[in-house]
Amino acid sequence: MKNFILLVPLIFLISCQIASHRGSESNVNAPLVDPKYSIAKDREELDAIRESVPQEIKSRNDEKALMAELMGELKYDPSVVREKFANLVRKKRELFNKDMNRSREEFSKREKKERDEFFKELESDRESFLKRKVDREKRADFFNDQDEARRTFIAEQREKRDEYEADTRDKRKNFEDYVKEKNDEFNAELKEYTVRWKEKEKLEREKQELENSQN
Repeated sequence: MKNFILLVPLIFLISCQIASHRGSESNVNAPLVDPKYSIAKDREELDAIRESVPQEIKSRNDEKALMAELMGELKYDPSVVREKFANLVRKKRELFNKDMNRSREEFSKREKKERDEFFKELESDRESFLKRKVDREKRADFFNDQDEARRTFIAEQREKRDEYEADTRDKRKNFEDYVKEKNDEFNAELKEYTVRWKEKEKLEREKQELENSQN
């Protein structure tokens, strides 16, 4: 139980929000990952009565509830505890991957829409310009301006894409770091829990043997 009590403060990693911009000074002190990726007991049925409770406290309470359910008492075989925890991690990873895929799809759609609108506008300007009679110099200037606008737009889109990819890599790294940390903490606690479990089994065997010898 002592180890469990020591573990609880460590379990709190996620009252959090994935850092949204690489190198942003405003996110220096931001928690590592979003609360919905927290490896904690799901307690959606209680949200209605917990609306006034700060998110940070909710996350701590949910994480305490998870660890209390798994290892607060000697109720489950260590293999069952490990399986339950692994299932939680798997579900959070699936949720994270789903959100990342949706984010990429939305970004790509916006990128394509902006590109289509830009080139459509260039084409419209070009058609309007070609309807007028202009000298060679103005014609050259017009097409030079269009080429410059095209190059600038493409460069800006490439920069946005690079920033998005960098941000996505940071989010994934933060999530994987979080999962690794939680796994390490869980494994350490499970090791202590296993010792307690074996001691319990030993006492039960000795009790049973004593009862059998008295019969």
